[in-house]
Amino acid sequence: MSLFWPLVCRDLPIIFQEIDVNPYFSIPVNHPDPLSVPRGAHNTNMAITAVTRATRRGVCIVGMIAMLSVPVAAQEQAEAKAPLTVGGAIRFNYVHKSWQDEYRSGFFGLDTARLDVNYDDGQLIGSAQYRYNNFPKGQGGYWQHFLHHGWGGVRFADKSELHIGLDSNPFGLQPFASNNFYESIAFYAGLEDKYDLGVTYASSPGPVEWQLGFFPRDGGSYGGGSNTAGASNRYSYNIVADDAEQGYGTGQTDRERNTLVGRVAWHVGPDRQHELGVSGLRGEIDNGRGSDTRRYAAALHYRGNFGRVNVMLEALRYRYRTAHGAGQTYGGLDPNSFVMLGGFGYPFPVASAGDIRIANISYSIPGRLGPFSDFKLYNDYSDLHKRSGAYRDSVQNVTGMSFSSGKWTFYADFMLGKHHPYLSPDLGGLAATAIEHSGFTRRINLQAGYYF
Repeated sequence: MSLFWPLVCRDLPIIFQEIDVNPYFSIPVNHPDPLSVPRGAHNTNMAITAVTRATRRGVCIVGMIAMLSVPVAAQEQAEAKAPLTVGGAIRFNYVHKSWQDEYRSGFFGLDTARLDVNYDDGQLIGSAQYRYNNFPKGQGGYWQHFLHHGWGGVRFADKSELHIGLDSNPFGLQPFASNNFYESIAFYAGLEDKYDLGVTYASSPGPVEWQLGFFPRDGGSYGGGSNTAGASNRYSYNIVADDAEQGYGTGQTDRERNTLVGRVAWHVGPDRQHELGVSGLRGEIDNGRGSDTRRYAAALHYRGNFGRVNVMLEALRYRYRTAHGAGQTYGGLDPNSFVMLGGFGYPFPVASAGDIRIANISYSIPGRLGPFSDFKLYNDYSDLHKRSGAYRDSVQNVTGMSFSSGKWTFYADFMLGKHHPYLSPDLGGLAATAIEHSGFTRRINLQAGYYF
């Protein structure tokens, strides 16, 4: 193709020259005498000659454009089919906490920088993401880094998939049980958006879908600043060993082992607009003292789309059976009424048994506002009813909006809660609750993220 059109454009002047000088190509049809053409016919001849010259140029131009566009189109098609993609994101937050007197005007800083690598050639698949956090002083003034997820696998002919590596737990609403940036209370109890090391299988898409995962180990711990707890430098909240300096000094050394997770979801209604699901979890707790125990969780969930309105509901119950010694506690609490969960640099106590309820509603707004689009309004509610100890309930409610502009995504969240480590000064609030922090407190979170 690249040699054809220059040759054509080279020879076209010769071809069209024959047309220009030969009066037979411009004589009116059935004219009796080609040598005595009327004046009007000569005018016609001149017009047709001009047209032929223009046509010649047009053919050359169109041909050359076609020649140039073919490799460009081929290149774009090749890029679209490239199995390996590399991307990432950088996010910034403004935060205001109603209980922080030293930051009455709030604070602003980096939230996350991350690198994404994905592979998909139709059969072999894989995904990995590494993150770096550097939070300002109002958020603890610390840094950490960790592998968010990293797995490789295969997609079978029926579109089912097998993954091996650090992958998400197929439990409850997927991929999130929330619309807002800070997710739900289930996230902080290790039962939402959680990643562990193991093997997962997802059935082919259809009216009934099921997933099964087995995780011999948790996601592991990574690096962080000197003011972080080493075992808690991770993304997912797992049961972790407590830290004497940056934790509660309980001496608990629990770790998650051999976790089996299963999930089944039914899609019903026109366009499968309703999803009903059930999930179950069973695993071991290695306490480092030679007396392993068990943990259990079960959940029912519903997701429904009603035009631009989306509803998410989930009810789950969990139980962590522990075998802590009499001295593995703090503040005189029953040592088996709580476990230590850690993530994002720090551990905190969580009631060893409880019920979590989630109710979310969102509305997608059509159209654009200047450069902005994809507007979504939402209200996400979740609470934790504790079934161990005489602990009061924890509550989280987030009202907010998300929208985007090109590669930018924005969140604006107003958060209200109590007895919650991220929504109140009651850092141990997911277990025992402090009397001096019995009321609701507020947190405002504004985020801008650039995704590439």
